[in-house]
Amino acid sequence: MLVNTAMSTLHLLRYSFFTAVFLLIHSAQVWAAPSVLAESAILINARTGGVIFEKNADVRRAPASLTKMMTCILCLESKGLNAEFKVTQAAAATEDSYLEMKGGERLLSGELMREMMMESDNGAAVVVAQNVSGSILKFADRMNEKAKELGCKKTHFSNPHGLTAKWHYSTARDMAKIAVYCMKNQDFRNLVNHRKSVIHWHSPSSRTYKSETTNELLGKYDGANGIKTGWTNAAKGCVAASAKRGDVELIAIVMKSKDHATRFADAKKLLDYGFSVGGKGKVPAEQPVKADTKRVPNVKKPGTSFSSTVSNKPVSVSVTESKQVVTKQPVATQPAVVSSSMTKQSEHVSVSNHSTSTPAVSAKAPAASSTPTANNTGIRMPVVRRPGA
Repeated sequence: MLVNTAMSTLHLLRYSFFTAVFLLIHSAQVWAAPSVLAESAILINARTGGVIFEKNADVRRAPASLTKMMTCILCLESKGLNAEFKVTQAAAATEDSYLEMKGGERLLSGELMREMMMESDNGAAVVVAQNVSGSILKFADRMNEKAKELGCKKTHFSNPHGLTAKWHYSTARDMAKIAVYCMKNQDFRNLVNHRKSVIHWHSPSSRTYKSETTNELLGKYDGANGIKTGWTNAAKGCVAASAKRGDVELIAIVMKSKDHATRFADAKKLLDYGFSVGGKGKVPAEQPVKADTKRVPNVKKPGTSFSSTVSNKPVSVSVTESKQVVTKQPVATQPAVVSSSMTKQSEHVSVSNHSTSTPAVSAKAPAASSTPTANNTGIRMPVVRRPGA
């Protein structure tokens, strides 16, 4: 009997040992932080605001067309989906405008926003800004007021589309705050969840345009439901990617990926990691935001032409991958406004909820670390203000 008891105890110990080893290995695999190639990234739980992963999340970057998240939400909150917007000559001449609009034409705000968010039409963003606030400058002021309201500490907008400008910058953490806020609006969620759509003109009523999303995760990644892509020569590859599985909804922000494909691969790795840990992250404390009251003279006169190339879509550029740094880096000033002469290459598209208070997503958290080609090239909206001006 003693022998049987000893054998039972031995079997129990062996079972417990192997179980512990299995759980240890499985836990190590699940909790291993992803290797992100982009220079800045952050992964958050959209419901709690908890930071699950971050890499250089507070370093200033050119946000490219991630800017349009703010443009879209401001339009939704002030004009809704059914306002009739008139196209100006300046908007029609904005580079990377795939709708090929003409001055005097009219479209509903919802049609413009859908194209702006799906295919990143810069002309549509200008039409929205001009019809919401009367001018690009006034709309940029509104964007900056909203950014401050959301607790964005290192963000300043100079335009509604994200084309490169000296005083147009943000960070992965700030972009995450904006994305969290935007995705609490059901109309916004509906606009960014389309893979294909037909854009209709109000006048002339016969005009339509078939639009396809530049977000390659939609229809391919389980649970993907938004949000926005971005690309300029200065910003490189950017993406705000969201996905929901069950009760867990995640938002990944990737900024300055070296090429078109890497940003989506990074976003997928971040989302995979977030779901593997059940969306668990820690919510850092917010710090008060101080206003900058300094003013400086205008940088460029409206209508001035520029020579450098900028694009809102990926281009073939030889880039030497920079060293990955996980620690905080010195703030870098973004390059001055560039461009009107463009080299475009369309995104390779595989066509494969209610406003509430915004959860905190700022400050440092103890988290893991590690289409058609546009035919018109036209007038760039100039940079005219620095922060606080």
